[in-house]
Amino acid sequence: MLRHFRPHLRPVRGLLAVGLAASVNSAVMQWIAPWPLKYIFDSVINHKPLPSYLSGLPVATTSLLWVLAGVMSAVAILLALSDYLSTRCVATAGQRVIFAIRGQLFRHIEAQGTSFHQRRQVGDLLARLGGDVQAIQNAVVTAVPTLVRNVLTLLGMVVIMLVVQWRFSLLAILLVPVLAVASRHYLTRIKAIQRRARHADGEASAVAQETLTSMTVVQAFGAEDVEARRYEEATGRGLEEGRRAIVAQSQFTPLVTLVMTMSTVAVLLFGVQAINSGQLSAGDLLVFMAYLRGMFSPIRQLSKLAGVLGRAHAAADRVIEILNTHDEVAQVSGATRIRRAAGTLAWHDVSFAYRDGVKVLDGVTLEVPVGTRLALVGLTGSGKSTAMRMVPRFLEPTSGAVLLDGVDVARLDLADLRRQIAYVPQEPYLFRATVWENILYGRADADKRAAIDVARRVGLHEVIESFPHGYDTMIGERGLALSGGQRQCVAITRAMARQAPVLLLDEPTVGLDAELESEVLSALEIAAAGSTTIIVSHQLSGLRWVDQIAVLSDGRILELGSHAELEAHRSVYWKLSGLRSVHVDEFDVDETISL
Repeated sequence: MLRHFRPHLRPVRGLLAVGLAASVNSAVMQWIAPWPLKYIFDSVINHKPLPSYLSGLPVATTSLLWVLAGVMSAVAILLALSDYLSTRCVATAGQRVIFAIRGQLFRHIEAQGTSFHQRRQVGDLLARLGGDVQAIQNAVVTAVPTLVRNVLTLLGMVVIMLVVQWRFSLLAILLVPVLAVASRHYLTRIKAIQRRARHADGEASAVAQETLTSMTVVQAFGAEDVEARRYEEATGRGLEEGRRAIVAQSQFTPLVTLVMTMSTVAVLLFGVQAINSGQLSAGDLLVFMAYLRGMFSPIRQLSKLAGVLGRAHAAADRVIEILNTHDEVAQVSGATRIRRAAGTLAWHDVSFAYRDGVKVLDGVTLEVPVGTRLALVGLTGSGKSTAMRMVPRFLEPTSGAVLLDGVDVARLDLADLRRQIAYVPQEPYLFRATVWENILYGRADADKRAAIDVARRVGLHEVIESFPHGYDTMIGERGLALSGGQRQCVAITRAMARQAPVLLLDEPTVGLDAELESEVLSALEIAAAGSTTIIVSHQLSGLRWVDQIAVLSDGRILELGSHAELEAHRSVYWKLSGLRSVHVDEFDVDETISL
């Protein structure tokens, strides 16, 4: 597990070193702490002579008491300072490490390809970024400092006990193997339970995210109770697993107390007999009992922290699972850098199939010269959007290649490639910001005046000015504060702000009324000037301004030509534009125009 997070530990090595040194000092203070009490019992109360190695201390009872009390006070102060320094350093380092882990996880998720995001639920990913990382943070900040300090204390006390009275030490630690086996069993059990609990929490988060982002549909269908039950079932599973973890922990803690009590009683019985027979002083037994208590403290702490550690371990497994997923678009070694493309596009014998084997594209070959405006049309599922999404490498061909200026896009630097492309998706996603900030999204030099200039250039300035607060209109989450047409206008203007040589438009006029569609089409004509433009559309009436139209069916290009040429041919495109709805079996593949 640590190998995934080791790079994040290097920047905080200094803090960890100071924290470790403070923990060692804390352990040493706890080793020393019982000894002043021994000499108070033996030399101050029972008037036994001090051992030779303490001959420098005063012999007078009152003076010796004050010296020993001073030592106890100094040890307590140093112990408190060490605990404070250890906790602060380790907690600070832990916070920084967790910050880095959360950033690493977020960037890794960002880098994953389309197939990853199609398989994963957004709510579950949010749970991993939030709750799972938080569980790791809780363990790092609270559990780790305590465990490090207690383990050091345990090891030191065991060694001292063996040196001072090895027979009593063996008696004291006789039951420790039982605790070790029980600890391993319960921690493994709690970890498994917490893994299921974290998974259930992820499912609950996914249900909540899906419901809240689809609230209009939920309310329209009166499905509030259905979604509430789904959420309650998911959270109920998490609560049940949490209850099981508490039960397991509650079984472990009494076991620790029982073993500790039995060992203490055994040592006390034999110790009193040893005192009566003169083999042991009362102070020696007091020190030994203090060490015995200190020895069991880490184990007791472990029993209390078992839930925190189990939850953190399960959460770390979920984070590592994502970090071990490599579904991102591959960047080839020695990728070709590109500053500004000319804009020639080509599909060379491109095929594509999803993992389930369903073929979407089948040997598509198509050339799009610089500045050409090409429309991809066809029935739903014919492969139009798939072909387009291969240009920015949202999807990768199963075979064949997509070329930009004669170079396979897979061999181009990915960031450089995507800087050559302006993209308007079918569902324009806007961010919670002002209109002008959305228009200049991704640009470090964002300036309201630049946004206005872009809108004027494409003829959408008056449309945006009609918004409630014009360019300063605050767009709600996912752009829901605007109508569909308004969102589309902002998305088109945003694409134009990139001034890219390649323009990709996926159903840019879908759902628009006639008046707004006319304005958007005019804006698209202006925007497409000088750019190589690919447009996917079912609105065939709005494609008269494009240079070429490719008709797709079952992943193959059946026809290619201008609107006038295809209308004159009276084949597939003519049927599509005339009937608006046509079955695939109406297509006569023998009528295909050779490309």
